[in-house]
Amino acid sequence: MARINLLPWRQEERERSNKEFITLVVAVTLLALLSAFAAWSYFNNELEEQRDANTLIEQENVRLDKVLTEIDSLEQRREEIISRMQVIQDLQGRRPVPVRLWDDIAKAIPSALYLNNLKREGELLTLTGLADNPNVVSSLIRNLDSSEWMGNSAVRNIQQNITAYQPTIASNETINSGEKSRPIYPEDSYVQFVVTTQVQSESTNNDEGAESGGGL
Repeated sequence: MARINLLPWRQEERERSNKEFITLVVAVTLLALLSAFAAWSYFNNELEEQRDANTLIEQENVRLDKVLTEIDSLEQRREEIISRMQVIQDLQGRRPVPVRLWDDIAKAIPSALYLNNLKREGELLTLTGLADNPNVVSSLIRNLDSSEWMGNSAVRNIQQNITAYQPTIASNETINSGEKSRPIYPEDSYVQFVVTTQVQSESTNNDEGAESGGGL
């Protein structure tokens, strides 16, 4: 005998289909939410890391600015120290120059010549005096140029027939009174001269020695 199902099976099948659809919708929604949260978390973490990196870079820039400032200060101090050392070296190098100048000038003065004035302006020496004749002045120039500490010597002025002492002309009253007139000295026929010479510093001598060595 055949069995007949009288229950509303279509309605049950419809309800089951609706439950499956709702379950599927809920699952898809949850999956979408989870995916969105994961994406948000990932990008938020990347953003935080980038912010931390930017903060670190800013801190390093501030530190580097301080270091650069200190380096500039050290460079300035270094330049000041080098300038002071250069001044000290120049002073030490020039210390023996005056002594050697006096010694060489004394050696350069020939006989029959004497100085009555010596002036220095910077590196220029001006010698004024009296000489027996112009040849003696020429000897002075050669002697000065042969010195290690002087050079470029030249005669600036020379005058003939300059007397060192003006002779007194005897008058009749002087002759009658028996007084003697001043005698004539050899210096009365001397020539007056003005000679200049250039002081050669130690650095100049070293440079000239290096150039001559390089030429060899």
